[in-house]
Order: sequence, then structure tokens, then C-alpha cells
Amino acid sequence: MEAYVIYIQGHEDSEKFSDRCIQSIIDTESDLTVEKFPAITPENMWQVNYTWPLRKKIKCPKTGLLLSAYKTYDNNKRIAAAQSHYMLWRKCVTLNRPILILEHDAIFTKKFDTKILEWWPGEGAVSINNPIGATFSAKEYDNKLTNGINEVPWLTGNDVPQGLPGHSAYVIYPDAAREVMNLQEEIGWWPNDAIMCRQLCPWIRCYKPYITKCQGIKSTTSKE
Repeated sequence: MEAYVIYIQGHEDSEKFSDRCIQSIIDTESDLTVEKFPAITPENMWQVNYTWPLRKKIKCPKTGLLLSAYKTYDNNKRIAAAQSHYMLWRKCVTLNRPILILEHDAIFTKKFDTKILEWWPGEGAVSINNPIGATFSAKEYDNKLTNGINEVPWLTGNDVPQGLPGHSAYVIYPDAAREVMNLQEEIGWWPNDAIMCRQLCPWIRCYKPYITKCQGIKSTTSKE
């Protein structure tokens, strides 16, 4: 399977940790062909209809979901991050086969064996990342998952987008990639880890035992 590591060219930490991610793929002898993927940045992003709130909370008129502003010091970086994932979703559709999308903070703790795909759903998107250090209410998220393929657990009310435990490492299939790209255009752009939520994308899943975890580095989009 092809894997793509999103990294920011010229950003010292991003370059260093993306290289560590790739080395961990080698060290675990994972069944992956890996390639670094240059991130979209505020310098080369394109204009989109970004409808996620910049402050406080709003109720989305098109979905009825309650949206809360992220702690972000530069929303252009948040939008650029979403566009990086969008470009890889488009690549998945073009290739017409599943791919593994990685952010530079992912690191492999065990082998990714393509044999596990034989009993995966063969559609949608599946996170392989440990929620600890990757998302809010991480321990509760972890406690709700059992070994195997899991539905994304409910941690809040069903009017709040509930997604994967971060977007550091997930396999996505072509039909799912096409669907989430269409969602960005139909309802207005949201952060990539928000648009791919259980309410709008009921096909998202989590796999346990986890294959990756976050390296615990400083976010390039969240408030400093």
C-alpha cells in the first residue's frame, strides 16, 4: 500500500519528524511504500468557502451540528492543513485504490501488515492511531475501543461532530475520499478532522491494537 507523509518543506521540526516517521516504517518492516508529500501552506493555498467558526460556537445551518472554534493562532494554517488532506483524498480517487495518509507527527510502534486489510471493511476510512496524545478525552476514547474494527465512539452529544482520534494516520478508500471531498464543497470547508465525522461520514472506523502513535511534538496549527 502507498503511504504519504504530509510535511512542511523548510520547517525544521516537520522535516525532522517526518523523517522519523519514515524510519519507523522501515524499522517495523511495514508493508508500505512511503513517500513524503509537501503540505499546502498559507503561501500556496487556494481560496475556499471556509464556514467553520473563527470564534465561539455556531450551529451549522446545513447539518444542524454545533461547531466550536479551534484554538488556532492562524486560521490560514488550519485551512492549508485541510487542503493538504484534500489533495491526498484526490490522489486516492485518481489512483482508485486505498492509501495511508500520515501527518509528520505519526510514528509506527508495530508493523503495518497488509494482511489485516483482508478483514477490514474495504471501504470508508480507518484510523490506526493511538488516541492518547492525539485527541481530547483520549483515555475515554481508548476505553471504548476493543481489538479489531470499531465504530467511532460517542464522547459528546450527537450534535457535536465526532471524528477519528486525530488525523495523524488513517487509511482511506476511494469512494470515501470522493464523498468527503464533495462534502467540503457542499457545506463549506471545515477542518479535515471535523468534516470527517461520524454524523456526516458514518463509514469512519478505528482499528485496535494501534499501529501508530503521535510523537508528541508541538502543533503547527494550534494556538502557541
